[in-house]
Amino acid sequence: MTEQTEGSPYASEAATPEIKQHRSFSIVWIVPVVALLIGAWLAYKAISEKGPTITVTFESADGLEAGKTKVKYKDVEVGTLQTIELDKNLKNVKLTIEMNKDADSYLREETKFWVVRARVAAGQVTGLGTLFSGAYIGVIPATEGKLKRDFKGLEKPPIVTGEVPGRVFKLVASRLGSLNPSSPVYFRQIEVGKVVDYTLGSNGEKIDVQIFIQSPYSQFVRSNTRFWVASGLDADLTANGLRINTESVVSLLIGGLAFTNFDNELPGPEAEEETRFKLYETYQEARDDRFTLKRDYMVEFKDSVRGLSVGAPVEFRGIQIGTVVDFGLQADFDNLSFTIPVRVRIEPERLVSSFAGAEQIASGTAQEDRIHRMVKKGFRAQLKTGNLLTGQLFVDLDFYPDAPPVELSYSNGLPLFPSVPSTSREIMQGATRFLKKLDQIPLEAIGKDLQNTMAGMDKLVNSPDLRDAVQSLGDILNELKTTTQTLNADTVPRINTALAEMATVLKNLDGWVSADAPLQGDLRKTLEELAAAGRAISDLADMLERHPEALIQGKKEQ
Repeated sequence: MTEQTEGSPYASEAATPEIKQHRSFSIVWIVPVVALLIGAWLAYKAISEKGPTITVTFESADGLEAGKTKVKYKDVEVGTLQTIELDKNLKNVKLTIEMNKDADSYLREETKFWVVRARVAAGQVTGLGTLFSGAYIGVIPATEGKLKRDFKGLEKPPIVTGEVPGRVFKLVASRLGSLNPSSPVYFRQIEVGKVVDYTLGSNGEKIDVQIFIQSPYSQFVRSNTRFWVASGLDADLTANGLRINTESVVSLLIGGLAFTNFDNELPGPEAEEETRFKLYETYQEARDDRFTLKRDYMVEFKDSVRGLSVGAPVEFRGIQIGTVVDFGLQADFDNLSFTIPVRVRIEPERLVSSFAGAEQIASGTAQEDRIHRMVKKGFRAQLKTGNLLTGQLFVDLDFYPDAPPVELSYSNGLPLFPSVPSTSREIMQGATRFLKKLDQIPLEAIGKDLQNTMAGMDKLVNSPDLRDAVQSLGDILNELKTTTQTLNADTVPRINTALAEMATVLKNLDGWVSADAPLQGDLRKTLEELAAAGRAISDLADMLERHPEALIQGKKEQ
């Protein structure tokens, strides 16, 4: 090996080497850079695709779970429940829901949320699927109105959604009866809608019932359409027997409504949305409301009104012309007299125009004079039994010519119709009069006389004379029987012989008087000779009347 010594020209170069640094990108940094880019892209995508976040308030969160409960529309998931917390006043629960991105356009003022659970109400079973999958939040989107992020959820699921075309109407009722949300609404016994909801009026006297009629049946709701409660059975006892009507078995169980347009009325224009109608309790009441003109009168009865009720019919010769409105008891303690004033409401439009002209009915012209004439002719009111089974009474108006004349009076400013006793009262009065007359009969004296008579008859029947007379009568009858037998044995054959001989004589006589018998010819010839002699005598008498001298001088020759 050659060693380099000091002073050699290569010695300095080997002792001071030159170091150079080179800059280059290491492949190790590629992985974190790619991960950062992917994370940024995922974050951007999540933020860009994230839907709006809303809050919905409910009274209870029963069956709801954060992170699991879904929001569905037509069974399609459109959101997820994120958090559940109580509100500040601790009365409600506040749900935070993350909706899908495309839900932003229909989250408006009219959007509705409710919790779908298993429910059994008004004869319907809904939400049975939630028994296995759990409750979920239903939503009805809205396309009109302002955008909104805070909502008040519905505690009851809506009966009608915006997907079903139709109209909403409001009915005013005095009481609810058996109606419930989802109760059916019928038109000619076809279900055409449902009861949506009901609320108590602000004054507490009426109930507002909201109903929905689906298309195309909503066109049949007119301005003069009448609605009535169709729950239960409508029983009517007529001359043809017992008639029972009901809209359906469903309405019988859970209640329902019905409406119609009566044939005797011209149909009005189609009713607009939210039109208000009166809800009648019965079909009969709805039908009778077409009579708009009503007038009140008073009737005083002294009979018992047991069986008479408010709403009882007022009839004229079998035709209802009104109803009973009210009645009470009026006492006169000074004279110990009690009367029962009954207020009746007459509907003059029920009367035929010949009875009272339509113009006079409408204007009331000469009404008082007409009533005066009717009362003078015996127009009276009487209580009658309308149903023997229930004992229900009604007020019957008719003419009673034999009724005592009275003048028309007034009570509380209303014309007072005079009354006559009811038929049952007349029967009772007649029975009372009969009992009074019967009580005046001397029954005790008659009984004593009858007893004496019976004693005398007993004495007569048991007397020996009567027995002897009966025995003598028996002997007489026996003798008469013996005589009759003898008569039959001796006399009857002789009578038969005589009758046979008489028949022979009659037969011979018939031969003598026959047309071809000799006796008939001789008799005819004798009669002719007698007739000729008669004529000769007549001529002789005529000649002597003219020539009486012929008796002395004889007949002169002509």
